[in-house]
Amino acid sequence: MELTKKDRLILINQFLILEKLYPDDADYYEKHRIALQQGYKLHYPWIVENLWEELDESECRRVLDTLEMYRAIKYSYERLKDKDGIGEHQVEFPGYDGNNESHHLSYARYFIVDLDRYDELRKDVEYPDFNSHCPMLDKYDRMLTKWLEFGKSYDLAAENIKHLLEA
Repeated sequence: MELTKKDRLILINQFLILEKLYPDDADYYEKHRIALQQGYKLHYPWIVENLWEELDESECRRVLDTLEMYRAIKYSYERLKDKDGIGEHQVEFPGYDGNNESHHLSYARYFIVDLDRYDELRKDVEYPDFNSHCPMLDKYDRMLTKWLEFGKSYDLAAENIKHLLEA
């Protein structure tokens, strides 16, 4: 990780402020500040070790499209007079695989819980985990393709809901 002297100075000042603001964590911030002041390049990556890799805009949109599709499924299901054998648990948003799709899982949780959106997908839990325990991205892509064929409808018939869930 390359830092200019200006970058280092800015970070050093930030760590000095954080040391004062958070005395319980002062030792942590002080160690990073000293590494920056002394120019210990080996330790620069440690400063950002808790930062996740970015989830690019298209992947964020992919998650939001999936959440929107599940909103449509849920709303449509609730309006059905004849559920045609579709169980309520089947129309719940399963989430993403915590092992293989953790960025997607984390973003869905951030959007639903932290930003307080898509309340209907929470499963009546204050802080749902949304861990499907199996990969879901390919399935969601197939479902989204099918939902697009249905005109991104929010008034899906039971048959269409079944087609989406079986995609």
